[in-house]
Amino acid sequence: MSLIRVQTIWSGVAGSPYYTNLYAVGPLTTNNGNDLAAAFRTFLVSTAGQFTDDLSAQITPELLEFEESTGVVTGAGTTTQAAVAGTNAGAHLPKANQLLLRWTTAGIVHNRRVRGRIFIPGLPETANDAVGLPESAVVTAFANAATALLTTMSGRMRVWAQPFAGTVGPPVNPARAGTAHAITGSAVAPFWAILRSRRD
Repeated sequence: MSLIRVQTIWSGVAGSPYYTNLYAVGPLTTNNGNDLAAAFRTFLVSTAGQFTDDLSAQITPELLEFEESTGVVTGAGTTTQAAVAGTNAGAHLPKANQLLLRWTTAGIVHNRRVRGRIFIPGLPETANDAVGLPESAVVTAFANAATALLTTMSGRMRVWAQPFAGTVGPPVNPARAGTAHAITGSAVAPFWAILRSRRD
């Protein structure tokens, strides 16, 4: 199966650019890539009040089509989406602290459930509650936006488990091809994630 990558670049604050990659079922002729780009822009517009006004998100015009099993690019298309700037005038949280949005799937690879994630940068201090966790209103805003995104895409978004070359060990981990898994749901983590470590 071919997949289409939709990439968003966040810029304007220290530590940026940040990148968000989303995937839709290919090929390019289905228009799924453009649909995903438009739907994610709607996601950004609906949540612009939650991230700071010096941060801007631009969906890149290039849509890359690639083979899921190998990651080899097989084509490229285009989309035109206007940048979305944050509208919150509040002071920043520490730049490493970002909101974590998780994608769930029914897939299993190497005895583990396949899950995806994206990080939302640029949240203000006012998004932090009294005990240092994301405010419930912020969590709700992004949860609703994610649900709307999945509804719009109606089963066409995927989490890509990338191909793995294997290791000789110990332990020995066999090579495996890349696989794509339909996103079945989403959840916003009830804590701040640290993007630089990927530990969440």
